[in-house]
Amino acid sequence: QNTKWQQPASGKESSEMERQISVEDWKKMDPEQTVLVDVREETQTQFGTIEGALYIPATSLHKLYELPKDKRIVVFCQKGETSHEVVEVLLDAGYDAYEMQGGYLAYLASL
Repeated sequence: QNTKWQQPASGKESSEMERQISVEDWKKMDPEQTVLVDVREETQTQFGTIEGALYIPATSLHKLYELPKDKRIVVFCQKGETSHEVVEVLLDAGYDAYEMQGGYLAYLASL
């Protein structure tokens, strides 16, 4: 069975839905093979983040290129809008990138 977070056979031609993962699917991923990235603005992180996430605000896109290309990158923002744009940039740069559906708010709702 092909889950939403697996690399599609067609590579970069994957649909938008295949590049989104739910919080539940993210929790099932191997943490050794996944890098979680918080791209929210600093004011949005005051009230918390997801444990283990790297903080790289979307305004600091150049820092994203320091991420390892041999791991799956999962990006989240507050609601899931900014992360979509960041994932597009990462895909264009050759990363295996996904956005967390619903962002940090969806993560909080899952607790």
